[in-house]
Amino acid sequence: MLRLDKRRKKAAISVADQPMGDHHTPWFPLCYPRGSIMTNSRASAIPQSARQSAAANLHFDFIVIGSGFAGSLIACILQSQGRTVAIVDRSSHPRFAIGESSTPAAGLILSSLADQYDLPWLKPFARYGTWKQAYPKITTGRKRGFSYFQHEPGKPFQPRADHSNELLAAASSSDELSDTQWLRSDVDAYFFKKTCETGVAPFENSEITTLHQNQTGWLVEVNEATPRQGVRRRTLSSGFLIDASGAGQVLARHLGIEDESAKLATNSRAIFAHVTGLPEWHSILEQAVPGSTSDHPFHCDHAAQHHILEEGWMWWLRFDSDVTSVGLVLNNRPTGSIQSVAESGEGLTASEEFFDVVNRYPSLRDAFADASVINPESMPVRTPGLQRLSSEFNGANWAMLPHTAGFIDPLHSTGIAHSLIGVERLANTLLKRRQHANDNLPILELWDSGSVVEDELTLIDQLVAGCYDAIAEHSFTKLAAFTMCYFAAATTWERRCLNNRSSSVPESARGRALHRPALLCADVADFRAAVFHLRGQMPEETEDSFERLCKKILTPFNHVGLFEPPIPNMYGGTAVPTHRTFNP
Repeated sequence: MLRLDKRRKKAAISVADQPMGDHHTPWFPLCYPRGSIMTNSRASAIPQSARQSAAANLHFDFIVIGSGFAGSLIACILQSQGRTVAIVDRSSHPRFAIGESSTPAAGLILSSLADQYDLPWLKPFARYGTWKQAYPKITTGRKRGFSYFQHEPGKPFQPRADHSNELLAAASSSDELSDTQWLRSDVDAYFFKKTCETGVAPFENSEITTLHQNQTGWLVEVNEATPRQGVRRRTLSSGFLIDASGAGQVLARHLGIEDESAKLATNSRAIFAHVTGLPEWHSILEQAVPGSTSDHPFHCDHAAQHHILEEGWMWWLRFDSDVTSVGLVLNNRPTGSIQSVAESGEGLTASEEFFDVVNRYPSLRDAFADASVINPESMPVRTPGLQRLSSEFNGANWAMLPHTAGFIDPLHSTGIAHSLIGVERLANTLLKRRQHANDNLPILELWDSGSVVEDELTLIDQLVAGCYDAIAEHSFTKLAAFTMCYFAAATTWERRCLNNRSSSVPESARGRALHRPALLCADVADFRAAVFHLRGQMPEETEDSFERLCKKILTPFNHVGLFEPPIPNMYGGTAVPTHRTFNP
């Protein structure tokens, strides 16, 4: 639980050696030399007026640490609403960032933020069709839904007539309306560019050396590397600090906030890269069994694609270019014959461990035979544990965005949506601070939002850990059944939001966030209890009885025909209709 009464404050701390910027998180971007990967990004050109404002004004209402898409977006919103904002990052754009997969939740929030804060440039990113039309040079890919394929060691993948080793679930009804794959190097660079155009003061290539907290806010000392003047020491001041540094967790280190990652049920790590020349899985299936994809509800490569393995799972996220984001996510918990995945990689390079796992699965081995890793000097990247969880998320004059406060695992593609809903909540709260004579209201809202983030992270942890439990049992049937918990949560949440959304945002509502339920129904006690119960019961049930139990318990949250597809494991009608009202 959050322990807001035990915050430890320090007068000053050196953070020169600490990672900063959300490009240092294992699942969010990692920084590499410019030009090291294939990308459509051009070198960012920060407007001269923004650079002048950085030199002329060193006091700001808000300082944001980290210039990934979430940090840039909240800075842009605050600046557009009349606040003064600086954004500080130890690196610059464009830079390497692993691919990520969006969801309908992310699209809903993006569209809403664009309307609330009059940011017309933002709205096209909510859907594949509008993105391609508005930003053809910003790399993306179609994501019609989620696809899963179970592999057996030593055996080529063979699609079965009953699809018992496959699962496809649609999240959109067409390519035009589909979700998107984000090449974060492109997206982050563009968001940062648009943010600077609003007048946000950018401090790129700036190492924070000292954070000092006082009664009026913060003093932030940075060493800013400039092309002409070399390194300049700058002192920035602000009444409020926003930590968007991801795994860098700058404020957690400064305030001595306890790390509670050990409390999480999920324990995984990743090895990932961008590759070219990877064949479509759809083609591999057709070569194995001609016609086997004829009853797929969508192209299985236009998805967040999951290859389920004994060791964990592998993602494939395909962009419209020849680039595919791939990654192994390995379960660190002992599982049967795989006593310790963490130990199995000892003594191996990241590339050696990656292919040591891949080569156990003939279909994956053959798929990667002609694939090439982009920039093999620095990829693949191997992370330690992916999980993190701070015991406190915010205070009277500081706040962490969700991806800084905690992270679980990329299994359900929750990262983008969780970051965006955090931006929406925090912006709404901070913009109230000057609207109330009594400033306690925003402070209490900050603490309340921290509790909501904790509930969301706890629920995501259970939704992911239960899937790893099923993988450990080598039961694709149980995995498919428990995965329905996520789809029930996602589709119920989408309906709750759509039911509360007006057809247009009136002028009076600009700059004021609409009420948003907690992500994935984390605010619904009955749903949280259902997920905990199903995960606890999984080991005690047979595959058939567990599937029946999931269907029964999830009935109140099943509005899209889960467990009853016309074709086994093929869900083509699970996309939420945007015109239908819904009573949760």
